[in-house]
Amino acid sequence: MCESGKKPNRWRHVSRVTIHVSLLLVLSSCGFHLRGSYDVPAFLQEITLKNPSASKDFEKQMRLALERRNILPEGGEVLLEITRENITRQTSTVDSSAKAAEYTLIYTVEYRVGTVDGKVFGDRQSLILRRSYQYSTTNVAGKSTEEETLIQELRVDAAQQIVRQLAAMKALPAPLSTDPKAVPAADTSALPSTPAP
Repeated sequence: MCESGKKPNRWRHVSRVTIHVSLLLVLSSCGFHLRGSYDVPAFLQEITLKNPSASKDFEKQMRLALERRNILPEGGEVLLEITRENITRQTSTVDSSAKAAEYTLIYTVEYRVGTVDGKVFGDRQSLILRRSYQYSTTNVAGKSTEEETLIQELRVDAAQQIVRQLAAMKALPAPLSTDPKAVPAADTSALPSTPAP
């Protein structure tokens, strides 16, 4: 009796799996892809990630974001260089005692795309992201943890946005310079624009 009672559950499970697989196949045939799973241009399947100015935490998030898009973050001719990472905290609102009641974290990341032999493509790109949180002097430890969590979320978000902009490139633009410090104004239409915060 016990064995016969298990069989229907097992077959129901198999049926559900079969239905889910069939549904994914149908969606794929219609051009639907799971988030982060679509193809990237061949020249971006391997890139070199250079991180002289950003934290190790952000570098880790960049590598994870690249790998989720099937981009190998090492060994490629294309260079993604993180040139600046900065976090500031500003008082957003104050309470009746003129003490901070809310803070806003402003997270800035700058990067540029080039090649490992020194060519630079387009101007330096910049992302500015913000997160706000309530502050209370009675729960300093808890708010400190919340701030750290928000900073981590900002890093994840920034890394994903950078990778989305890279993946949107159809071809590499003509290099502006072989000097990584000389980045004059030029047409950067081949580079996706950074959305306003």
